[in-house]
Amino acid sequence: MEKTLFKNLLAMVSLYRVRFASALTMLIISNFLLILNPLVFRQAIISLDPHAKITDGIVADFLHLLWGNEMHDIWLWALLLLCISAISAIFKYGMRMAFISISRDAEKEIRERLFIRIQSQSKAFFDRHGIGELISRLTNDISAYRDLLGPGIMFPLFFITIVFPGVIALFTISVPLTLVSLIPLLLIPLLNEVVRNYSYRLSLAVQDKLGEMSNASQEHYAGIRIVKGYSIESREANRFANLCQEFASLNFKLTSLQGLMYPLFTLLTKMITVLLVLVAGVIILEAWSVLTVADFISFMWIQSYIFFPILMLGWVLPMYERGRASYDRLLDVYNEPNDVQDNAESDLKIPLSADIVFRDLTFFYPGTLKPALSHLNLHIKWGSFVGITGPIGAGKSTLFHLLNREYEIPKGVLFIGGHEIHEYPLTAFRTEMVTVEQVAFLFSRTLADNVKFGRSEATQEELEMVARFADLHGTVMDFPAKYDTMIGERGVTLSGGQKQRVAMARAFLVNRSILLLDDIFSAVDAATEQRIFEAVSEHFAGRTVLLITHRVSILEQLNHVIYMADGKVVEEGTPASLMEKEGRYAALVALQKEAASEK
Repeated sequence: MEKTLFKNLLAMVSLYRVRFASALTMLIISNFLLILNPLVFRQAIISLDPHAKITDGIVADFLHLLWGNEMHDIWLWALLLLCISAISAIFKYGMRMAFISISRDAEKEIRERLFIRIQSQSKAFFDRHGIGELISRLTNDISAYRDLLGPGIMFPLFFITIVFPGVIALFTISVPLTLVSLIPLLLIPLLNEVVRNYSYRLSLAVQDKLGEMSNASQEHYAGIRIVKGYSIESREANRFANLCQEFASLNFKLTSLQGLMYPLFTLLTKMITVLLVLVAGVIILEAWSVLTVADFISFMWIQSYIFFPILMLGWVLPMYERGRASYDRLLDVYNEPNDVQDNAESDLKIPLSADIVFRDLTFFYPGTLKPALSHLNLHIKWGSFVGITGPIGAGKSTLFHLLNREYEIPKGVLFIGGHEIHEYPLTAFRTEMVTVEQVAFLFSRTLADNVKFGRSEATQEELEMVARFADLHGTVMDFPAKYDTMIGERGVTLSGGQKQRVAMARAFLVNRSILLLDDIFSAVDAATEQRIFEAVSEHFAGRTVLLITHRVSILEQLNHVIYMADGKVVEEGTPASLMEKEGRYAALVALQKEAASEK
């Protein structure tokens, strides 16, 4: 996307230059024929009037050459006028179709580019922008931009290609009347300058408020069960109603301003029309110059063609400001830098036997003052099964975010396979690392589609194998549609434990070398937990598995345990060595065993 709307319009014209040139050619021909019609009509009146003086000129000479002695046949003149109108209409239709199709293709192009751009952004970007707001930009703002590309380009070009030849034709008929007709052309830039900035600011405010409404509605319906569970529908409805009222108020101001332009231009053109009639009357009565009835009729006909695009400018100019505001909003999102640096030119891949090393890592989430991780030093050997535990807010999940390159960190603090992470392209992390989050996100598709999301080409045998790893296969076979069961938006028809197991099966299927499991046993019972753990231990031996969990029953079976607090590693070692230290890990074990014995 270009830096300004005007440059972007030029870029789009260049991109579709063949079709644009075709549309412009048809527009010029159509408007030339429009202007020709009144001139032919003028010549017809003169030729059919036996008392009229035969005039000279290009049109008159051509028609004399064309018709010869048949100049006084009214049916030939009617046929000629009809043919000119029909051909002009055909070219006008082709021109409109060409311009509109260009705008639709340009809309598709920019929507795809913006979607890909947003998709490539880091998690910090989505922390700053609500999903509803982004959807608003991908829909409403792009629609406003499309309108500008279609009618917004077509009507100004229509204005230019009909006004200039029209004014020339008017000058050939009557210079004084033409000078009067030019008054609106001089006033339009002044009127536009008066309202332009105010219209832009209002358009920007309307689009911003629309994005806020989209964000609010998206959050509301995504969390509708919570809203109903707390019985706060009325409060949320009032909150949304207030947003709607603010939007309606801004939109009313913008619509009032835009609605003022067209009637204002209409009033101006009607006043000029009345003035033209008065001036023509004075010219005829005072005999200032020769002005026949044929001259006056053809003049007013051509003048109506010129005034029509002037009226259209009253509609296009506010559209331009709305399109400019929408384009600036799109440009803000498109040009927002990616917080995570991607070494896309590198072809380096994360090796299967890759140690993970943190060296004095301190990390702040954007907009926060307290570090999530502080002077963290950690060495995770490849092929190990490592458990990470600690109180809430200790920084456990932050480790996973940074390993996934979801947030940017300074260079020289995180190494994988002996290479500093910035040496890898982002695709290396996507192909060798997978995360199962504590709150699983599922799509409104079938169970099979959700499990095969990362590998759509997987066979049914592979699908069932990973479902067994996640202790899911038996549950699925109890469903009437089995793996073709539709699970609803965000997996609404499944229990919390079933959602987690679907997410586990999805991660197991892609078979990555580094597996990050974020508290995946929080929603399953002890027996299911043990079955899943044994399957993962058996089938992912030799892979690096990092598991965030508070379950001592799982931690006791791991190679290595890391206990974190306040963004630091407080204790680490084998479960047995940590028990000997009688520190925080030992206290956690004692607490859970005591709680279990009391049940």
